[in-house]
Amino acid sequence: MSISDHARELHQRAIIIDGHNDTLILHQSRGQSLDLTQRDENYHLDIPRALEGGLTCSFFMVGDTDHKQAMVLIDGAHRLAEEHPDQVILATCAAEIERAAAEEKFAIVAQLEGCTFADGEIATIRNAYRLGVRVVGLTHGEGGAGTTQQENSIFDFATPEEREQARHRPGLTEFGREVVSECNRLGMLVDLAHSSDAAFYDAVELSEDPIVFSHGGVFEECPHWRGLTEDQLRLLGENGGVIGMAFVPHFIDRENPSIERLVDSIEHIIDLAGPDHVGLGADFDGISVPPIPPKAEDLPLVTEALVQRGLDDETVLKILGGNFLRVIREVVG
Repeated sequence: MSISDHARELHQRAIIIDGHNDTLILHQSRGQSLDLTQRDENYHLDIPRALEGGLTCSFFMVGDTDHKQAMVLIDGAHRLAEEHPDQVILATCAAEIERAAAEEKFAIVAQLEGCTFADGEIATIRNAYRLGVRVVGLTHGEGGAGTTQQENSIFDFATPEEREQARHRPGLTEFGREVVSECNRLGMLVDLAHSSDAAFYDAVELSEDPIVFSHGGVFEECPHWRGLTEDQLRLLGENGGVIGMAFVPHFIDRENPSIERLVDSIEHIIDLAGPDHVGLGADFDGISVPPIPPKAEDLPLVTEALVQRGLDDETVLKILGGNFLRVIREVVG
């Protein structure tokens, strides 16, 4: 797909925000350097290619179940910003993301993908905030004692009947409710990307702030548990939140995933919830198959597909990052 002059100009003008990637933790799990300023084609993203693709900011996963690992990853995010101030900003508010865009730097927002590492201690969530974390995924799918939800999430395809039954199962634990309330108090985004359906409904009802679903899909477009149903999308819109569309093929289409089908899901969300509630949540380096599009430098392909679909410039800019930036400004500051 070639990039038109109009799409290229729009892409260059946008503040582009990705709601989730696993590049830092994948480097750590492989025993490799956490210095992402080196170009490395073995990964979906590094900082040079992110900047080449026009990406302003990404939510970097820095912890889920293991406390020691979380400390290493949070330190890695800080060191990137400290050792490469000419390229990287560790952003803790909307203004710092905007500064990264103005200075043509890459902004990292530290994101938890689960709270199990906290072992039921809300003080650990407060300390994560003090260390610069600004997005808290309630779970990576785990449930039960010491977690934020009473039952494990399901990671598979599903039927509408199964989804309807699931919403009536047990939802948040007491610790989960405490985490949501503390995030609201501190100014941290609550992320429901891996939550069970019942926990999703509990959290949206409880939260006084807009929530995010950092990386997922649309169930009616592709019947996977990681896709939000139409009812959930409407609630997300009423809440003022944002879903980041994952580039994961089996969240996009069960048989023929493509950028065009990704845009189908984006338009579905716009039709249900409006243009203010959808963004991008690539999940780069979090999946073993090539994403759609496959790498950070390919992001202009998404802009071109949105333009070809006939979406107006304002809506395209919102999808590329404006909607996430709005929620960050409202909740984090």
